[in-house]
Amino acid sequence: MKLRTTAATTMMVLWASAAFSGEPAKNESSIPPEVNWKRFDVALEDARLAGKHIMVDVYTDWCGWCKRLDRETYTDFTVREVLAESFISSKIKGDSPKRLNVTPRIVTEGGKQLLQFVNSDAPTMSEKELTQRQLRVKGYPTIMFFSADGKLITQMATFLNANQLEKILNFVKDDLYEVMSYPDYLESLRVAEEQASKTKS
Repeated sequence: MKLRTTAATTMMVLWASAAFSGEPAKNESSIPPEVNWKRFDVALEDARLAGKHIMVDVYTDWCGWCKRLDRETYTDFTVREVLAESFISSKIKGDSPKRLNVTPRIVTEGGKQLLQFVNSDAPTMSEKELTQRQLRVKGYPTIMFFSADGKLITQMATFLNANQLEKILNFVKDDLYEVMSYPDYLESLRVAEEQASKTKS
């Protein structure tokens, strides 16, 4: 595991160095003007077919920080770019009675028990039941990440600005959570930025 982590860190340093190299930005007109949000059951099927991770935003209409996420974070060009290219995006309304065609189950992987969701043929639970009983969300907004086969990777009940979310999206989309901790990933970015600055000077 140590060797894999070292290799992953080296890879991230190289990747981050390229990110700070001043390459021309992509044409913003090629990126959707807003995030393409989907129902969670639809997102599960689309992620499975596309082989992409799912990012889920659990919100309520009365949550001020949720509105700020929509207004400030999800309108950021780079966030929209990464989401459009590498993720299936979903919103779950934490107090909604809308019913979803999903089935939860517990699977064992690498000696760990993981919560996984798959599509069902008929509605099985409301968004509220999913949020409170299955995902056990305690606050809003809560941002969650799932693998392409519906396994819960992580969740965080907090507001994230565009810069914070961009880093987390890059960490998840490249499966780096399998080989290093998030603090180690942030440190690799810091080192890469320092090296890029020295190279320029």
